[in-house]
Amino acid sequence: MSTDLWEHRPGAHPAADPSLVGYEVLAIDGPLGRVEQDTGDHLLVDAAPWVPGARVPVPFGLVARVDHLERSVRLDCTRAHLSAVPPPAVDLTTPHPR
Repeated sequence: MSTDLWEHRPGAHPAADPSLVGYEVLAIDGPLGRVEQDTGDHLLVDAAPWVPGARVPVPFGLVARVDHLERSVRLDCTRAHLSAVPPPAVDLTTPHPR
């Protein structure tokens, strides 16, 4: 895995998209949780259904599709894959200035 996971995939989440807070996040093998924070660089997901009390950073490089009608974000990886994602070079818990 490389650090390019932390970069936007073309067309996956254009800057003009509305915030994804509250959207359900779905991995290939099932639901991960709900978007708690959309910083524009990554999603911070409340993964309580999967890991109680956990907040999981999801790099936009793993976003396969955003469905605004269903209010869902589909990933192209499994939930277990997220535990192997390398950490970003910056602190993901604070939003980046735009």
